[in-house]
Amino acid sequence: MRIVFLFSFALFAGAVVSATSRSGRTPLARTKQGTYAGIQLSNQVDAFLGVPYAEPPIGPLRFLPPQPLKSSKLVNKVDINNATEFSPVCYQFNYRTVLGEATLPRTEESEDCLTLNLYVPIRAACDRLLPVFIWSFGGAFAEGGGSVPLYDPTNFVAENKDIIVVTWNYRLNIFGFPNSPALDAQNLGLRDQRAALEWLRDNIADFGGDPTRMVLGGQSAGADAGHAMLYSHSKDPIISAIAMQSGSVQVIGAASDNADAEFIRVAETVGCRDRANRAKELACMRRIDAHRLKHAVSNKTVNYFGSPPGGSPMIDNVTLFTLAEYMHRGHKGKFAKVPTLMGIMDAEGDGVLNWDAKAGVNRMLSNILTITLFNCNIALESSFRALNLVPIWRYRYMGVFSKVTPYSWLRAYHIADVPMLFGSQDAITAHYTSSPSEKRHYRNAAQIFRGIFASFIRDPSNGLTDNYDWPTFSPHAKTLMELFPKNSATVTLSDPSRYDKICENPPPIPWELFNSTGATSSGSSV
Repeated sequence: MRIVFLFSFALFAGAVVSATSRSGRTPLARTKQGTYAGIQLSNQVDAFLGVPYAEPPIGPLRFLPPQPLKSSKLVNKVDINNATEFSPVCYQFNYRTVLGEATLPRTEESEDCLTLNLYVPIRAACDRLLPVFIWSFGGAFAEGGGSVPLYDPTNFVAENKDIIVVTWNYRLNIFGFPNSPALDAQNLGLRDQRAALEWLRDNIADFGGDPTRMVLGGQSAGADAGHAMLYSHSKDPIISAIAMQSGSVQVIGAASDNADAEFIRVAETVGCRDRANRAKELACMRRIDAHRLKHAVSNKTVNYFGSPPGGSPMIDNVTLFTLAEYMHRGHKGKFAKVPTLMGIMDAEGDGVLNWDAKAGVNRMLSNILTITLFNCNIALESSFRALNLVPIWRYRYMGVFSKVTPYSWLRAYHIADVPMLFGSQDAITAHYTSSPSEKRHYRNAAQIFRGIFASFIRDPSNGLTDNYDWPTFSPHAKTLMELFPKNSATVTLSDPSRYDKICENPPPIPWELFNSTGATSSGSSV
C-alpha cells in the first residue's frame, strides 16, 4: 500500500500545509492519478475527503453517464491534491425528517459533486490490505451526501481499527434521473455509483484497502441502488458482499411511458419544452443554470411520502428492470451471488410518512408500509438467495432507544439504525430524556450492532455464524435475528414466517388516505 505521511514543515506549500492536522502530520496516498493529501481526524483515523471519481457532470456532460476522470480534476501526478475537505454535495431537495439537521449535508451544493470520502485506520499504513466497507446513503434519490453528519463513520473506523469505510456522492433528482427519452442512457445516479465502484477497484489499494474484499452497504435508497447492481452487473459486481438496510430493488423504478413527467414539467417552467423535438428540448435544459433547474422543481410535486424527488429511477431494462423480470431473475439465480446481510426496522413507516411533532404518524399506514414495501420485498429476496444457496443473514431491528429517537411516539423507525451503526448519535437532537439504565442498554446494543456489521465485513461468508452463532437464512427455520426486543441489548432467533406469512396476501396500500403533500400533515420543504 502507498500511504505515507508528511511532517509539515516546508515539504510542500499551499492548501495542504494549511490543512495539516493538529499532530503536524498529513497522510498521503499515492495513486495512479496523483498524490492525495488527507487529514488526521483523530489519533486513530485518517480521512481523504472529496476525492473525485469521475469528471464533473457539467456543461455538455450534464445528463450524461459519468465520464472517466481526466486531468481537469487533478493538479498533476507530481503535485499534491488536497483531500482535506468535503466536496459540495449534489443538488438536492432536503425534506423534513424526524432527525432534523442530522440528515442535512455540511457543505454547499454543486453539479461538481462526484467524489468519495475514505476513512482509514491509522494502523493501515503499516499493515496488510484491509477490508473495505462502502456505504451508500438513502434519501429517496432526492437528498443526501457524504458530508451528512449522521453518516460520519469516524467512530466506527476508530472502534474497529481494521476496516476502511468509504462514503460517496451521486447525482440526485432531476440531475441524476432526468428520464428524458432523448437520452441514450438513463438512471445516471445509479451509473455514478457503479463508476465509483470501478474507481475504488482500481485505486483502493493505494489507500490501504483490499480491492478483493469490498463490501457494499447502504440504507433505504442506498440499499435499493446496491441491490439493483447485483442484477444489472451479475457477472462483474466488483464487490465481494452486500449489506442492505431497509431497502430492495423492487421498491424503485417508474414505468418508462410516464417517467419523464417531471422533466417535462420542469422544461415547461424554464422555457425549454419542445414537444416536436425532444433532443432540442434536452439541449436547452443543458444550458439552464443549475440553480434555476433546482428551483423549477417545486414542493407541489412531492410524492406520497412527502419527499420532493424531482425525478426518480426509471425502468430502462439496463440498470433497472420490471418486477416480473426481477421475479424471473431472482428465481433463476441470475444475480451476483455474493454473501448478503439484510434487514429492516420494526416500524419502517414511522420514518417515511409525513409526521406531526406531537401527533406522530398514522400508525395504520405506517404498519402497512412496513409490511408491504419493506418486509415482503426482503422476504422475497431472502427466499431467492436461500433457493440459490447464497449465504444470507436476515434481521429485524426492534429496539427503541431515546439516544436515536428524537420523539417519544416513534417506534423502531426508518433510519434509526444508521446512527447506531456509525456511532453518530450525537448528531441527533432528542426532545425527551432517557434514564441511565436506558443509556446503558443503548451503548451495549450499539456495540452488538456494530459488531455484527464488522464481523460481516471482515468475513462475509463465515463471520456472523462464527461470532454470533447465527445460521444462514432459511424460510422454514429460526434464522431471522430479532435485534433488541423489548428495548434490551439482546438478540433472539425467530422463525421468519412470523413476519412473512402475511406476504402471501399483503395489505394494499390505501393511497386514498394520502393527500398531495404526504400523509396526515404537511411539512415537506425544498
